[in-house]
Amino acid sequence: MHLGDLLQWCGTNLKTGTLRLNRGPIEKQLFFKEGRLFSSTSNSPRETLGQFLIRTAKITEEQLFKALIRQDRNHEPLGQILIGDGLLSDDELSGLLRIKTEESIYDCFLWPDGDFVFEEDRLPEKISVYVPLDLTALILEGLRRTDDWDRIWKTFGSRVTTFSTNSQHDAAGLSEEDRRILDLASHGKNLGEIALELHAVDFYAASRLLELHERGLVRVDAVKEEIPFEQQMEDLQEELRQGVVCFNAGQYPEALAAFDAALSIDPRNKYARLFTMKIQKLMEDIESIGAIPLDGIPILKVTLAELADLELDPQEGFVLSRINGEWSVRSILKICPMHQEEVLVIFKRLLNNALIEFQQ
Repeated sequence: MHLGDLLQWCGTNLKTGTLRLNRGPIEKQLFFKEGRLFSSTSNSPRETLGQFLIRTAKITEEQLFKALIRQDRNHEPLGQILIGDGLLSDDELSGLLRIKTEESIYDCFLWPDGDFVFEEDRLPEKISVYVPLDLTALILEGLRRTDDWDRIWKTFGSRVTTFSTNSQHDAAGLSEEDRRILDLASHGKNLGEIALELHAVDFYAASRLLELHERGLVRVDAVKEEIPFEQQMEDLQEELRQGVVCFNAGQYPEALAAFDAALSIDPRNKYARLFTMKIQKLMEDIESIGAIPLDGIPILKVTLAELADLELDPQEGFVLSRINGEWSVRSILKICPMHQEEVLVIFKRLLNNALIEFQQ
């Protein structure tokens, strides 16, 4: 069933309940009351309010970090903290929450496939954000973006495509964000890495790149083959199977590596997380696996020039770029648009590869 038809079915039949949309580790929930869509949630790290506000330049990473510290301490809604600090007004927050909610739903239109279930008459007891949306307008915009996504994909090919920039380009009239995208592209960042640096979903980064491409400011440099989603899911199952086999054989380091690989594909996989915790406890008396101290301050053990010669994935590059000799692991966790488990796995990998160490 096409997503547009599914949303229309909920509206036309005046449905009340929760529509759950799943693709791999990502789950989104859409809440309907008598056919009206009035709120949603998402477990995607890039669709949190904080990441959205950084992407729209409403706040900085530093301001988000301080606000999240207060949120942890006082259990206040992030939006109210930012309003209290004078960084946003009530009207600005309401408008931004609406845009963020719409963007999260538009993203589902770009899924090539997924699963859904509608839970009749089941709604959360407490919903923190009410943003009634026009279903017809939402569906039309989602379909328009689907067409744009097809055009983007025909031009760029994959998320790991890299770019070159036109050294003769005229930067006059470009926004600060577009200038930053050009700078990232000129340093060899691929589409996925640029999206990560912008704290944005892939569609947003790709659409900005497409506009710059059509203006002749960036060129496609190298189109590399991306691992298909279906293959990633097969790899996930194989890593989980291998992890269990090694665990039962008492090969704990090998089992840990397999479950870490599974978590790199699906950071929220409860099965892999449970086994990882169990193995780490068992290995404490066998050997030190270099547990990551949350309050430790990581520093680089190699030069930036040496880093440039290494083949790092976008997530590793993002974490490394936030290591400044001042921020602790806990601080960096709050800034990264990734799940905590994924970031800790990256820190462990960087530590094991002697790329970082912790200040004494």
